[in-house]
Amino acid sequence: MKRPTRILLSIIATLSASALVHAQANSPAASAPTVKLAPVLVTADLWASPLTKLPASVTVFDDATLQAGGVRHFGDLVNQISNLTWTGGTSRPRYFQIRGIGENSQYEGETPDSAVRFMVDDMDFTGLGTLGGTFDVSQVEVLRGPQAGAFGANAAGGVVRLVTNAPTPFWTGRVETNAGQDALREGGFALGGPLVAANPERFMVRLAVHQSRSDGFRHNVTLNRDTNARDEFTARLRFTAVLSPAWRWEGAVLFSDVNNGFDEFALDNNGRRTFSDQPGRDEQRSTAASLRGTYAGLAGARLTSITGGSRVKSVYSYDDDWTAASYEGFSDVRRTRSVFNQELRLDSTATRAALGWIDRWTLGAFFSNTDETSSYINKDPYDVRGLKTRYNADNVALFGQIAHDLAAHTRLIVGLRSERVNLDGRGTKTRYRAARSSYDPEITFRPAFDDTLLGGKMTLEHDLTSAVLAFASVTRGYKAGGINIDARISPPADPLTYGTEQLWNYEAGFRGHALDHRLTGEITAFYLDRADTQVRDSAGFGGNYRFFTANGRTAHIVGFEAAASYAVTPAWSFRGTLAQMSSQLDPFKLTNGNTGGGRSLANTPRTGYTLGTDFRRAATAGVFAHAEIVGRATQFDSNNQNEARRAFHLYNASFGYAWQQWTFTVWGKNLLNTRYEKRVFFFGNADPDYIETRYEARADPRQLGVSASYRF
Repeated sequence: MKRPTRILLSIIATLSASALVHAQANSPAASAPTVKLAPVLVTADLWASPLTKLPASVTVFDDATLQAGGVRHFGDLVNQISNLTWTGGTSRPRYFQIRGIGENSQYEGETPDSAVRFMVDDMDFTGLGTLGGTFDVSQVEVLRGPQAGAFGANAAGGVVRLVTNAPTPFWTGRVETNAGQDALREGGFALGGPLVAANPERFMVRLAVHQSRSDGFRHNVTLNRDTNARDEFTARLRFTAVLSPAWRWEGAVLFSDVNNGFDEFALDNNGRRTFSDQPGRDEQRSTAASLRGTYAGLAGARLTSITGGSRVKSVYSYDDDWTAASYEGFSDVRRTRSVFNQELRLDSTATRAALGWIDRWTLGAFFSNTDETSSYINKDPYDVRGLKTRYNADNVALFGQIAHDLAAHTRLIVGLRSERVNLDGRGTKTRYRAARSSYDPEITFRPAFDDTLLGGKMTLEHDLTSAVLAFASVTRGYKAGGINIDARISPPADPLTYGTEQLWNYEAGFRGHALDHRLTGEITAFYLDRADTQVRDSAGFGGNYRFFTANGRTAHIVGFEAAASYAVTPAWSFRGTLAQMSSQLDPFKLTNGNTGGGRSLANTPRTGYTLGTDFRRAATAGVFAHAEIVGRATQFDSNNQNEARRAFHLYNASFGYAWQQWTFTVWGKNLLNTRYEKRVFFFGNADPDYIETRYEARADPRQLGVSASYRF
């Protein structure tokens, strides 16, 4: 037996012995008391539903799970979520893929069209997951598969939603601090309650503030400082106002300032030391707000308005050559992105016979505008290359969903969405030649694209018993076509526009519980068919590249996601997940002659799993412990090169003690200091011959820490 497995089994055996001793000492001999899980409401779907009744593949982490695992950022969870992958090359996980669908970068000239929606409450940060801190987050939800009805074009892969703690009609709060290796220092506080004592539910607020700093697991030898350090601040304010019996308003304001360094690569792939003489930055300053109003004064219907807006300024820069001993080059891209969303919807208040044979219905309209400008500079001793871009997208959609009870235990749900997409952009290429103090002529492209998209979902669900739900669904999704605004490309060989990708997703699964809720489980099998598959491509060497998106041919992905948990005693439980994907991207040849395909898709590891155990002596006091293994198979990082990330198995654990309102925890991540990658590249970057070489961005090594929190 391998040493890592022996270590984990030792941890599990220790927890098991403690749990059994406690159970025998405190339980009557006749039978163990019933263990029931608290109900979990999933809010990211079009209809908020209890997890036990949701006919879809979903992963949910509640507050207790986040605390037990020492989770401080969504990035701490990504390897545990079935068939969700992420791509590094940034200081925090930002680009996500679900079932192989999703972008893996946004370098200069690449547009902000993402296929995995990333939400914080009702605020849209798609493609901007850097700010995904989990302090004062009550729940993390991940829906897999095209969400054609609820979200449309930006959710072809799925949806990630962080749900923060809502205001309460009584005062509550928490204070938390973390310290650990890599000079980790964190602190946060949250406070909320009613502002009108005589009517506590009339106006409630909650404020959460958090600061995190660490050294970023790298040390720059050339400059003798930590140039990959993280410095992240987040403040959120939520309020709820019930100003009349008919109206309820829920709002949120968020400010986040991520001021991180970015200096991760080295020519020798050592993973801990860097040699850049011009280290980069990965900064993101975000301001966002949302307002949800619900009007219940209509006969048989409820009106909901959801308004959201955000403005994000970012800096992404890096040393092209990663050393002071090679060619000299520095790249810097600065962006400003503004997003506005407005949704209006009517929902039936009844869930039976709401409109004749229609038992439940929703009808809605959606509008969004995304406007992004960027300015890119690449500087070396001989040239200053520039690229300025502008991207504007308008999306207008109508959507609806109905449900009908075919029988007492069988239901049919049908949803449709029609979406109009209008895109226009501009890219301008400049070049200053320092040797002769002259400018090359500017080159400007102005591409545009529009399309009308149709998606929908049909779901059949059946209660096999009162505890087991079976479901099957067919979904037509889409990834909207778009524009290429990198003015360094060469039309018509490199396309200025690319077409819409069509997706058909077929699912069937079961979800249920047994043994008085001590055993819960779910499994979903899927087949995903992709036509006119969108592929991102690039060409160049060293620090000089051009980026564009084009359409390949067909692709398909088949697999499943399974999860189960079992409460052995009231104090001790096991949980596990297992995921599988098998994919194929058919061979294709682009108009510029580049070829690809004929192998599995990028971001589709064949297997992934978690196995964990939890022990908590009492619900609110006493000793608690947590241990888990997380594993992933190898996966390609790109569809245009054949370097793959290695498979990995990670071991995490925590141990703590709760006393009254206090909780103290000792935690460890990647306990065996496993070496694995979060991004791999294959290109030439070393003088003098620029031979194509594998380069790796190493994922975080082992980290041990302690935390303390006080809740009231």
